Amino acid sequence: MVSLPGETRLPLTPGQHLLDFLESIRPGGAAEAFNISFRLTIDGPLDRDRLFDAITQCVERHEALRTAIVRGRGMAEQVIGSTVEPALTVTPTSSRTWDEPEIERVLVEYNNAPFDLAHPPLLRVLLLENAAAQRRLLQVTVHHSVSDAWSLEVLKRDIGRFYRAGLEPKPAPPEVNYRQIVVAELAALETPEADAARAFWPDYVGSLEILQISGAVDAQDHQATTSRGDRGLTAPEIAAVRALSGKLRVTPFMVIAAAYGLTLGHLGRCDAYLMPTFSHGRRDPRFHQSVAMLFNPFMLEFRWSPEQSFADLVASFKQSCLKAYRFQWYPFIEVLEVCPELSVAMIDPNSALFPVQMLNVPKTEVGAALFGPDCVAADYALHRTSVGNVLPIDGLLTIKAAQEAMAMTFNAAQRLWNDELAAAMCATIIDLCVEAARDPGVPLRQLAGAIDRRFDSTVWSL
Repeated sequence: MVSLPGETRLPLTPGQHLLDFLESIRPGGAAEAFNISFRLTIDGPLDRDRLFDAITQCVERHEALRTAIVRGRGMAEQVIGSTVEPALTVTPTSSRTWDEPEIERVLVEYNNAPFDLAHPPLLRVLLLENAAAQRRLLQVTVHHSVSDAWSLEVLKRDIGRFYRAGLEPKPAPPEVNYRQIVVAELAALETPEADAARAFWPDYVGSLEILQISGAVDAQDHQATTSRGDRGLTAPEIAAVRALSGKLRVTPFMVIAAAYGLTLGHLGRCDAYLMPTFSHGRRDPRFHQSVAMLFNPFMLEFRWSPEQSFADLVASFKQSCLKAYRFQWYPFIEVLEVCPELSVAMIDPNSALFPVQMLNVPKTEVGAALFGPDCVAADYALHRTSVGNVLPIDGLLTIKAAQEAMAMTFNAAQRLWNDELAAAMCATIIDLCVEAARDPGVPLRQLAGAIDRRFDSTVWSL
């Protein structure tokens, strides 16, 4: 391909290699998994033209939103273009509430329509509008190859800042542009840490199994769809997890993840397996205000034996976490060469490596703060979503709150499987954590009995 004026060509980052590989083996089939959205309800006299102008200015501000993923010269690369306009769709509606099945069907269908990765911007906007009632539902969808969960919050914030430009100064340009971030990501692959990772991972990955779990499929639409809802911890349960994590000198999420891993391993009759985990590339605070897809995939080891105590399990799991994060620059494409079946597990909507990670993303303030004093905005989540919209995500070492960890656990379990199984999974994890809080030396053989009491083996396929 011939470069056009204003274009910048760059290699793909490790995380983009992952998405490009999956797209190449199943073109368009990963849309449900790799199209990510934020949704806002907006009540009040919103200026539609000013909103769309704000979104266009965001595309101009963030180079990643003007980036295409193209194949040429024998390999994929990313091309940063110049001015492009996003697709903006307005759909009138008479609905005064947003919890109707038809509304959710429209949002999911719009989110899951494939992007052509070679034609930016990889962003589109849907506005459901009840003009008479001054009620709107905004969905902004971006392809994951140029954005991540952190980026959605940046994008949400910047749309509000450009919309309010008449009330306050326009936001200053980002401290670093996208191409500088990509160069920094690629430079990190040439560090001594990356060299150590290349020497470490082949034996490490080759010695372990990949645990896959397939959940129930909806008989009507042949796709696993589940209702959304968080299973939080009660105050005594939170206190138990925090006390145990303090006693064992780990994060609360490490306690929960260890209980999670034990549950999966026992049910799958597997004493050593891999958990996928990702590290987002926001180490440099200058990157915090940027839209980009910044994560680096690597694998996390999980081993257990019935003779261990829960305290021993958590200690070994902690060491595995710390070891894995030392090698966060290991390129995913090399993991695929060692363990090619991993790609199948991550793209098949009815079979997935179970994500046990957390992402600690700074949330953008909504309410009257986002679009000014006349409009009230609120985050909106679908009650029903397809299983493909779950991705393994990162931040295992950054999570602080047990409440958020369990809420994420429940939501991930629901989307991957079904409500009954998700509830059993989360209840089991809480049982294990509370019992271990009473006695961290409790043998895993004893805790395995608690797992068996919660589960009907017929709902599992491993």
